[in-house]
Amino acid sequence: MSAEIQPGNASADVADRDSALAQVAKLPLVKIVPLERYLARRHDGHGFAPEFLTQKAAEDYLILRGLLEPRDTWPRGASPLASSPNVPDLCVGVMSMECRPHAPALLVRKDGTFAVNTWEPPSLVPVPGTWPNVRRVLLWLAEDEAGLDWLLNWIAFKVQHPGSRPGTAILLQGPPGSGKNVLYRVLAHLLGPSNCVQIGEADLAKPYNFHFATKLLIFANELLDNHKRGGSLGDGLKATITDGEVFLESKGVARTSATNRAGLLAATNRTKPIEIEEGDRRWTVLHNRTKPAEYTHPDLGMTHREFLESLHAPGEDDAFTPEFMRQVAAFAHDMGTRAVDVRRVRRPHVNASREELQQLSEPVTEQFLRELSESPDPDAQLRDWATTGPMAQAIHRGGAQVGKTQAFSNDALYAAVCGFCIAVGQKHPPQKRTFLAALKTAGWTEQRDNRARGWLPSWHQPAQDASPQAAKVVPLTGPRGVHVASTNNPQPSPEAMLGRVPPTNGGGPTR
Repeated sequence: MSAEIQPGNASADVADRDSALAQVAKLPLVKIVPLERYLARRHDGHGFAPEFLTQKAAEDYLILRGLLEPRDTWPRGASPLASSPNVPDLCVGVMSMECRPHAPALLVRKDGTFAVNTWEPPSLVPVPGTWPNVRRVLLWLAEDEAGLDWLLNWIAFKVQHPGSRPGTAILLQGPPGSGKNVLYRVLAHLLGPSNCVQIGEADLAKPYNFHFATKLLIFANELLDNHKRGGSLGDGLKATITDGEVFLESKGVARTSATNRAGLLAATNRTKPIEIEEGDRRWTVLHNRTKPAEYTHPDLGMTHREFLESLHAPGEDDAFTPEFMRQVAAFAHDMGTRAVDVRRVRRPHVNASREELQQLSEPVTEQFLRELSESPDPDAQLRDWATTGPMAQAIHRGGAQVGKTQAFSNDALYAAVCGFCIAVGQKHPPQKRTFLAALKTAGWTEQRDNRARGWLPSWHQPAQDASPQAAKVVPLTGPRGVHVASTNNPQPSPEAMLGRVPPTNGGGPTR
């Protein structure tokens, strides 16, 4: 990099500085110094290739383009890229990268260093028109008109303010072939394909995010269930949704900060890919459970899957037909001129799908107890779960109740929660000890007889269980090991106990 554009050179003329920056921005390589990675400019000079290159790969790139001599001609075998990040006519070093719309290729940061701008203008030209097929795709995913209106408002905000993060994210759930990928590709045309990125579980499982964190739109596709991932994904994505700054991380190097401009769109076929806590302000959940191959559009005479296939060019999975691209251009025009309600963008859409996922995000034991409390016949519901689960044989051998009381045995209760997990699609039931401890917190009373231990549900009052058999059941209301007095066999008073002093031989108390 020449001295005329070094940061802090106050004597440089502004016009000369901008001209020099424009010339440097056309160099074939840019090195992001903190990440120790290179970006290669495309041959046509417009934008960068999406791949991040190591130093050796960058050298090979220059050799292939004829911009660098083969390695065997280098003096002492030393690479020209090893001496400095700034190599005349080949490379310029920067300290960060951004995707800032309508900005130059090299950006001056607040500390005077440079950042590379990877933004490329969209090739799609918006034109007025109608877009019925685009609307059909969106309406299917949004479930209803209310969800569609919220989704259109969110898209319009991102189209009109591509460099701003919405502050909310969208989770698309549904069977395979619902059009989730179609929606992402439509949005990629609106924002520019190079400014958007599709990632998966493998990307989210690693801490290295430098290849997607600065994009304008992140499409997290095919998310797995939480139990397969080994943890909640929602917490890890909170910063991506709401924070103004994101930290770029790469293997073996220190992380560096960058501006967060991303809108997050996630898609899955799973039941619980993320956990949404009560009071969440980030996630909108759109879940259409209808199978695309089984629903026929009355006005089209074809199933929804056939409709989606008709949007693609023959023999092409990633290319739309010219007619559908015309509608995408019309959709882009309307999104660019639509009135945006920013307050609605910042707040998630509340619907039944979101509430259901919030309930599934509760701990399994809390879900189990809530379902019992809402059941008109909780005893019958509990027995049904216990007898249909994988531990039904244990119930048949030992019985479901403690004696003749209304208390359920530990085995019966754990069999019930295992059956409940199967019913709601949760493949990992809680540990038995943890589950039984949670019953005490919920107000259940532990009881036992000479054959079994169990718990009396909170909806059964102790006074209602006055059968002769119940008298043989000892409630364990205190810690184990603490003696519980029995009304049938009263214990002698302390005075009586003191009166039973064994005889002595006159030499004091016996030992």
